[in-house]
Amino acid sequence: MTRTGWIVAAVGTAVALIIGFGAGWWARQASSEPPEPPSAAQNPHPDDVEDRPESGFDAVTVDLDETHDFGDGFSIGLSRFERGVEEGGVDPSTGEEGDLPYLSWTVELANEGTETVPTGLVTRSCSVGDPLRESGSPVLGDSVNPPDSLAPGQSGSWDEDCWADEDDRQIQYTVEFHDQDFVPLYPPVTFVGTVD
Repeated sequence: MTRTGWIVAAVGTAVALIIGFGAGWWARQASSEPPEPPSAAQNPHPDDVEDRPESGFDAVTVDLDETHDFGDGFSIGLSRFERGVEEGGVDPSTGEEGDLPYLSWTVELANEGTETVPTGLVTRSCSVGDPLRESGSPVLGDSVNPPDSLAPGQSGSWDEDCWADEDDRQIQYTVEFHDQDFVPLYPPVTFVGTVD
């Protein structure tokens, strides 16, 4: 190969390397940029927090022994607080296992209005102690599913519980009703107070 041929080959190799490294650098930079959030059409999972619609409702706080009326005759209240111990229980939030104490109660709904009331999906949370700390639920009741709806004059209930030590007297329980698209149907209600 002539001297000119060697020079052409060397320059061609250098140019190819420069282009290759440049393309690799550009691809790396492009992949490290944060992705754009998906549009509603691209994201079929409305459970994602950032995609949840605003409720437009103000949260409501009531005492444990109060009944809250949402309006139109639809009301919610708590009753029958009891303490128990789950033998061989497992609290996944703390990793604790063994004979674990818990607090249980009944959530009662009533529709004294003239229209069927949709209750849809229910989200709930529980905190116990002083200061309050979030607590998981052992789900030990006989009837743990809220009703989907209530006809006029109908009532319904479900069993609720959360892990609570015997000296946990303070409780805070929040419940919120949503439709299938996770749009809130009523304001979230938080029950707070002390239990024996």
